[in-house]
Amino acid sequence: MDDTTFFYIIIAFVVALLLAIFQYLYKNKRANKNTYILTFLRFISIFGLLLLLINPKFKKQIITTFKPKLVLLIDNSKSIANTKQQDKVKSIIDDFVKDDKINAKFELKKYAFSQNIKTEDSLLFNKSNTNIYKSLSSTKKLFGKSKTPVVLITDGNQTSGINYTNFSSKLNVFPVIVGDTIAYQDLKLTQLNVNKYAYLRHKFPVEAFVVYEGNKKISNTNFVVKEGNRTIYSQKITFDTQNAKQLNFYLPSNTVGIHNYKASISYLDKEKNKINNIRNFSVEIIDEQSKIVLISDISHPDIGMLKRAIESNKQRKLIVKKPTDTYNINDYQMVIFYQPNQNFATAFDKAKQFNKNFIVFTGTKTNWNFLNENQNYFKKKAIRSTEDYLANFNAGFTTFLTDDIGFNTFAPVQDYFGEVTFSVPFETLLFQQIGGFSSESPLLATFEENNRRGAVFLGENSWRWRMSNYVEEKSFQSFDEFINKTIQYLASTKRNDLLEIKNESYYYANDNVKVTAYFYDANYTFNDNAKLWINITSKQTRKQIKYPFALQSNSYQVNIYDLKSGNYSFTVSDENQKFKKSGKFTILDYDIEQQFSGANKKELNQLAYNSNGKSFYLNQFNELKENLLQNKNYVAIQKSKEKITPLIDWKWLLAIIALSLSIEWFVRKYKGLL
Repeated sequence: MDDTTFFYIIIAFVVALLLAIFQYLYKNKRANKNTYILTFLRFISIFGLLLLLINPKFKKQIITTFKPKLVLLIDNSKSIANTKQQDKVKSIIDDFVKDDKINAKFELKKYAFSQNIKTEDSLLFNKSNTNIYKSLSSTKKLFGKSKTPVVLITDGNQTSGINYTNFSSKLNVFPVIVGDTIAYQDLKLTQLNVNKYAYLRHKFPVEAFVVYEGNKKISNTNFVVKEGNRTIYSQKITFDTQNAKQLNFYLPSNTVGIHNYKASISYLDKEKNKINNIRNFSVEIIDEQSKIVLISDISHPDIGMLKRAIESNKQRKLIVKKPTDTYNINDYQMVIFYQPNQNFATAFDKAKQFNKNFIVFTGTKTNWNFLNENQNYFKKKAIRSTEDYLANFNAGFTTFLTDDIGFNTFAPVQDYFGEVTFSVPFETLLFQQIGGFSSESPLLATFEENNRRGAVFLGENSWRWRMSNYVEEKSFQSFDEFINKTIQYLASTKRNDLLEIKNESYYYANDNVKVTAYFYDANYTFNDNAKLWINITSKQTRKQIKYPFALQSNSYQVNIYDLKSGNYSFTVSDENQKFKKSGKFTILDYDIEQQFSGANKKELNQLAYNSNGKSFYLNQFNELKENLLQNKNYVAIQKSKEKITPLIDWKWLLAIIALSLSIEWFVRKYKGLL
């Protein structure tokens, strides 16, 4: 309150007092006790009203104390249950929740994690994958701006994602190591790489990684691959201590269909974990090969990238031609136009004449005037200025099944700046992002008209994407699968049926089985009013189960959980059984969470060291508690806030004025002064 306001209040006090005295006491020779009471009441009423007119403002300092947060990040994967540690994990969580000193100093935040993190409400320890790095990164986004301790309760065994020892942040991570830390001899088949498809009467490559952990040399360990009860490949391996072997071999493909194989490495004496000695895999043998022609007038690393990615699937062959070369376009299932210019006129005419599916790659050498005039699917108002475009994955893309392989982390592609418009219905697989601005403009889009499928990729230098994918995953597999799924869609010459289904050939045990269906009317327009069902039959038990499909954007989808390993056939039909489609899949008997024999103490200790934390065991709650309580980095923060309240907001003052006037009226009425 300033001095001026205080002066007005004094004046109001004097005025109210004088007015009250003037009304009841001035020249009143019969003043008594009641007169003085009425004078006081009138003074209160007038003074209160004047105060409301002046409306002084009062300042108040509000101090709020914020306790530092303590994050409990709890491994909810099956590996905890496999080692029978779930009760001990729940016990140490209860210790944190019930400890008065911990709760007095910290605000507890509990999260469970497997592939992702979520607020911990119930721990079932039934998740099939563990991504510690991603969970720590998510925690960093929530709390990484302050010094926050993270108690990571886990066995340290990660099944997917980046190695978590590379994690860096202001967060101090205190791993609580769950499980057996004794090092046992263990022989395991850690990874097996094979294409999903193979060409009939060709040998297809298989790559296997076998790791030995132990302190004794072992000789003549037998690696075997079987199909059913028949051995189709075997090899003797010798290991030194802490050794790893990469095996590369070929298997025959003599008959068409899905073939199920089991790769195994022989058990060691007294080996504790034998689950990780076996890997099942499936390969579909097909009796056809797609030939694709790529037409380009320039040399570019993108062309080499496309050839390697496409031909990583042995059922496909990519032939590179110049626009002026002579070739029979009917020898190819589809055409890739790489950065078209005026020399592509004949190639475009041939592709249109024979209704060939195609994809156009554009870039800084593209002649957009030619491209706009020689096809009617899309156009671009290009200017001579180039722009770098990043990619954003469209999770709602439904034309074919594909996954986000980290597109938003890839290097930008380059193309002329300009707006792209489509004259046909299209669906965007990748959106453009310019700098930090995400747009709805397509970077990669697909379309279909008159039984002809097409796509356009608006940028060059996507060869860097394949290299980035290798740096991230030490493999080209994810990127090559993305390219091949796109090519598979475009290379298909099959006419659309009114009912189409898409599914994977095999799934791992405990993964959800996802089947997607598309239902069209007679004009091949998507019908979103259909009721579709899937009937699944186990070939082993003959047991049948039936599920309804749910409408998801421009497709129908069903997710089935908890199917046991084995071979399954299924039929998708509409409610009236008028349209039917059949398929099959195999669930492989492999639980990745069972491959570990103990806790990964080494990497958890490294994580603690890198983040200025410290490792503990499940029975060391008191030691961990004292470390957290005595750490001077974790202190409460007080924030001061000045609150200004005007007098007119004080409701009790209005009540006093009303009460004063009411009492005065009743006294005057009772005394007959009205």
